[in-house]
Amino acid sequence: MSKIKNTITGVIASIIVVGLLIFTIETEKSILQLIVGFVFFIIPFSFISSFTSKLMAFLLASFTILFGYVGYKIGYEDLWIGIAQALVIGGATYYFKVRKATAFSASDYKEEAKKQRENAR
Repeated sequence: MSKIKNTITGVIASIIVVGLLIFTIETEKSILQLIVGFVFFIIPFSFISSFTSKLMAFLLASFTILFGYVGYKIGYEDLWIGIAQALVIGGATYYFKVRKATAFSASDYKEEAKKQRENAR
């Protein structure tokens, strides 16, 4: 069931990202602005779990608001498309992150094997 859920989630994320790209092309929006919005927000959205403190949440929100304001003032009104794509891809990266694994230790393996041999006797 988990594999099916992951596959469906991947397909939905792909539909959203590619749909936004097609929307950008078909409505003659700026691809450059899409890329700028994506590049500036993919890292914060991917590593949102690192922002557990109030200070980091404040800095991320402040950066987002300031970036949006500056983008609007210089006429980059299509940044939201790239930001939405970064949210989808970064959110999926955050949600489906690689689980932590312990590194292989030869000494621990030897100890465990020794214990198993002693218990087998």
